Amino acid sequence: MLKTAFSVLLVSLVFSVAGLDAFVWSAEKQRLGAKVNAPSLNVLADKRLQDPLVTITDEFSRLTGFPISLSLLSVLKVDALVKKKETESDVVLWLPAPSGSKTSLDLLQDTKTVAWEYPSMEPVKAAVLTMHPEAIRFVRFAGGPVGHRLWSESSMGFTITPDTSAKAYEWVAEHRVKHTYPLTAMRMLAECGGIRDGICIDIGCGLGHLEVELAKRSNFTIKGLDIDPEAKPLFEKRIHEAGLQDRVSFILGDGQDMPFPDNYADVIVSRGTLIFITDIAKCLREVDRVLKPSGVAFLGGRYTYTPEPCKISTATLRGIVYKSGVAGAQVIDDLGQWVKIIGPEAPRAAQQFQGGPRMLANRFIADFGITKGRALLICQRDTTMQQAVQQGFVDMTDLEITALYASEEMVAQAEKRIRQGKLASRIRCRAGGLRALPFKDASFDLVAGVGPVLLLEEDREKAMGEIYRVLRLGGAGLVGGKFLYMADDRKVSTESLRRNAASTGIASIRVYDDVGQWVEIRKGIRDEDGP
Repeated sequence: MLKTAFSVLLVSLVFSVAGLDAFVWSAEKQRLGAKVNAPSLNVLADKRLQDPLVTITDEFSRLTGFPISLSLLSVLKVDALVKKKETESDVVLWLPAPSGSKTSLDLLQDTKTVAWEYPSMEPVKAAVLTMHPEAIRFVRFAGGPVGHRLWSESSMGFTITPDTSAKAYEWVAEHRVKHTYPLTAMRMLAECGGIRDGICIDIGCGLGHLEVELAKRSNFTIKGLDIDPEAKPLFEKRIHEAGLQDRVSFILGDGQDMPFPDNYADVIVSRGTLIFITDIAKCLREVDRVLKPSGVAFLGGRYTYTPEPCKISTATLRGIVYKSGVAGAQVIDDLGQWVKIIGPEAPRAAQQFQGGPRMLANRFIADFGITKGRALLICQRDTTMQQAVQQGFVDMTDLEITALYASEEMVAQAEKRIRQGKLASRIRCRAGGLRALPFKDASFDLVAGVGPVLLLEEDREKAMGEIYRVLRLGGAGLVGGKFLYMADDRKVSTESLRRNAASTGIASIRVYDDVGQWVEIRKGIRDEDGP
């Protein structure tokens, strides 16, 4: 513990999960790595990190069942305690000293960057001080995808925006959202209605991650447009390493005044940049000018890591699009917030909504970052929706897929279709019910289900427990849907589902409404590939 001399400055926040005493553990929690009578994890931190760290420590406890004691002091006090070895803390986190001077914290070995403070673009550093079994896991979690989302949601501004330094942007792209670029590229190409040749412009291209993925899946000559000259060398390095320098180039320029002639591009895209552009309407008019009559533009993003003050409502964006006067422009609020501009001579397929069931796989993958290992898709029936979700997972991941159906007859029908589609190497089928899944413990990295499969179960608690049982450590399950056309007498309120979830005793389960009604189940943490 910290010395008494500093106790007046100490803020101690001790978290327990699901009302359990810090030293009382179930057999399930022991299997997750927690130890009976193990001491809580003591985290010492710069008090400027209070807002996000309270949430991050709480979430770590919820997902792992491990209690944390969080102590917050000024960075100079933290530095003095660590330097004099007068703290028994297991982990320390800090921002650079306000004076900019070096501290003993900066000399610690094996420090990790876990976030970036905006707008100063100073790194948040973390270091492990003891051999506590949870210390390294916590640092990886704080610097992993879930942790980064929580940093980003903080009112203190621990996030990135397009005017972020290239160094910070590179770190976030590599460690947080790298797995989403293939998903975004496939979504964009689907929205283009089959266009795969010609000129493609990416507004706010950053460091070239999206360019690589678009080039893999098309014949485009790609122009990456960005206003930041510091991005150019990092962009060109990535493109050269991918062997794409003959097809992909960096152009320094502004999306509000693009350095391209009229009717120049076949496709124009942008990921995560649009809402940060000063005059969105002006940018849309520029896109319309540069786009060929036969072209398509798809601009926007999911904005998962965008600070709340920077986001704009869909209603506001629709108003901007309307006032821009761009014909053929529409706002799509599905799996993100997008503006799509369809040229008058664009392919008919581009005028059709390209979200749909296949793109639901995008949601599972983007949220959990699980693209390898084994996945269980709870299908029950072999409808067009289930088939599309399966195809999405095949297209977007390297997962070994098991599709679960309600009967052997359905399995036979699905297997025939899968063989005809030449997907047998990726998808295998099993028959079984959700209340007694026919699989061993810890069989899957991901469990996904689209449809009212949980709503129709008589024993939802048992079904939720079965999903948890078959998940591997670090795995995640997400089951649910929008249920627009389901009969009212078959629907279940979100509050009722939450009561079912609470009855399972699983601390890391949650029920939420977000473009549908979903039950999410996590088993420990998966941020083991942290920086």
